[in-house]
Amino acid sequence: MRLSLKIFTRKEIVASIPLFILSAIVVILDQWSKIAVVDSFYIGESMSIINGFLKFTYVHNKGAAFSFGDVFNDDVRLVLFKIIPVFVGVYLTYLIVKSKEHMVMKIAYALILGGGAGNVADRIRLDYVVDFISVYHRGFELFGMKFEPWYFAIFNLADSAVSLAAILLIIEFFIQRKKEKALAKKENVS
Repeated sequence: MRLSLKIFTRKEIVASIPLFILSAIVVILDQWSKIAVVDSFYIGESMSIINGFLKFTYVHNKGAAFSFGDVFNDDVRLVLFKIIPVFVGVYLTYLIVKSKEHMVMKIAYALILGGGAGNVADRIRLDYVVDFISVYHRGFELFGMKFEPWYFAIFNLADSAVSLAAILLIIEFFIQRKKEKALAKKENVS
């Protein structure tokens, strides 16, 4: 008796190659951009890219999005930011290959996998994530109304890929919801 641990068929793997290439592109661009920032900036240094809107500011983030968890002790951060993401990556790999979802969903999974891998690579190598993209507005006055300055969290390309994936998932959710409602309405008419 021969035990087989074959999880994926050859056809499934071949069909998933473009999605894994997308994930790899995200990781490569993310890591390249972070290396460029580390080589070009001092920690905390900023450079305006689009005055009043976008600047690069090199920071270390020991937490997750919006620095969540940066004050957790090392054991908690190890589990939350290094171990669990590896299991999530394995699950995303499974979803990319096996899921019968629409291609938009699979693209979202690939973007999350690439973004997560880029940030996990930083955490394993450096014990923090390199962030540098800072979107802000310096404030202005228009017709007597004062618009206060605002600053968004500093992030990186991996975070951007995950955010784009979230947008795709939300759009796909509403598209599917609309289709389900139309189908239900059609069935009720029949």
